Amino acid sequence: MILNRGIGNDDNGGDPALHREHIDDALAPVPGRPTLLELPFTMSDLARLRLQVTRRAEDAGLCEPRLSDFVLAVHEVASNAVVHGGGKGRIHLAHTDAGLRCVIADSGPGLTRPKPCESAALPDADDADEAENGRGLWLAQALTDHFDVAVCEAGTMVTLVALLS
Repeated sequence: MILNRGIGNDDNGGDPALHREHIDDALAPVPGRPTLLELPFTMSDLARLRLQVTRRAEDAGLCEPRLSDFVLAVHEVASNAVVHGGGKGRIHLAHTDAGLRCVIADSGPGLTRPKPCESAALPDADDADEAENGRGLWLAQALTDHFDVAVCEAGTMVTLVALLS
């Protein structure tokens, strides 16, 4: 597993800022291009969802090892949506100018910590919330080029971006 994406990315000769210039281009879906995947899911759909994300991301040009990293990140967030977000979620996967954008939304009560991944360090295992629930959001952030969590009364929405180059 490659953990060199997202947090502390150093793919540009030591200057993560060079990498982040392309993120703005990668956030917005490309108008006129078809959505790659959009559907609701529950626990029983997670294996099928992972397979569909893998196929669509691969067809869109995401290659190993980035492909496996992105699919694992999406799976972690989708699993969290089911377990902590009311038993179901919705995924939207689309092309952007520079990569792929996946939004996973649920209608659960939201996160107890509004910024679950604000540190590049692995969460402390002694932290009661993290020890019980794992480190899925931290892992998803580490495996993607952009990661954002938005919490509102209607639920939680997580955006993941993987750049194609």
